[in-house]
Amino acid sequence: MRYNGIDLLRGIAAFGIVGCHLSLPERTDAGCLVTALCDFNVGLFAAIAGFLMGGVNRPKELLGYAKKRAGRLLPPYVAWSVVFLLMTIVFDILLDGGQVNPRYHTPQFWIGTVFWGGSAAHLWFLTCLLYAQVLSAWAFGVLNEAKHGILWVFVGGGVMYAGIRFNNWYGTYPVRLLAFLVTGYGFGLLAKHRLEGLRSHSPFLLAVAVAALVLHVCIRGIIPGFYRDWLVVGPVLIAFAVLDFKSERIKCIATFLGATSMGVYLVHPLFTRVLSVAVVKCIPAPYTATVVLSEWFLAWLGSIVAVSFLRCLPFVKRFV
Repeated sequence: MRYNGIDLLRGIAAFGIVGCHLSLPERTDAGCLVTALCDFNVGLFAAIAGFLMGGVNRPKELLGYAKKRAGRLLPPYVAWSVVFLLMTIVFDILLDGGQVNPRYHTPQFWIGTVFWGGSAAHLWFLTCLLYAQVLSAWAFGVLNEAKHGILWVFVGGGVMYAGIRFNNWYGTYPVRLLAFLVTGYGFGLLAKHRLEGLRSHSPFLLAVAVAALVLHVCIRGIIPGFYRDWLVVGPVLIAFAVLDFKSERIKCIATFLGATSMGVYLVHPLFTRVLSVAVVKCIPAPYTATVVLSEWFLAWLGSIVAVSFLRCLPFVKRFV
């Protein structure tokens, strides 16, 4: 089944993730507020992946599924690991002290680069997504009836709790991703046979999602961020899953944003890094909401233009 609303949501999530990597630490209160929901989009990306995993329903399909996901995720992971390793060396030499970071000489760095996305701040997502999808697919194959949807939502919440309790890199990244993936899968099962009935309530569901996001921002400092993300991700997923666009133009835009979302995720740090250097050199801190939003939009625009160009090249398309 094609979910045009989920395609649109993937594009929105990619835009939000660009805002996570703006290197502008000194900001006004308004400058901080405009990116308050950006980290949420990382979990949302994982939840969308889980939402769309409903086709894996028997353990014997696991090997084929694992090969398919590896074929999709590993080529861009390897290619962009090399790109970011080279670009980091260039930045180190030209902008950050004139020499290569000493971490390049440690075995721990290269082990992390190969298995955990250590060559860049965002590539962890691809390897952890692959690990989480293969692990989850096995579990989903054991209990795959629609009636178990609510069970998987709560399992996702339990995994989230465990990740926060770990209080280390593994809890923050792979375990958190697994929690959102499982939660998204649960909501996908719950929505699977109810979409037609829910579509008539789409304005109400969208209003609930917006209200949940507003609440997410308002209770900062009261509830930990990852818990807030988990509480909000369900209403957002359902609200967009039931969207049914009648305009073919809007459907095309949604499809385009969904198709380029992974590419935008992969390339955007190149643009945020360059733009942040330029902003820091030209504009004094603290940075206002206008400055933050301007860099955010320009980085996203540069990313989506670059991805659109790369997708036109047959050999390169598979890497974005």
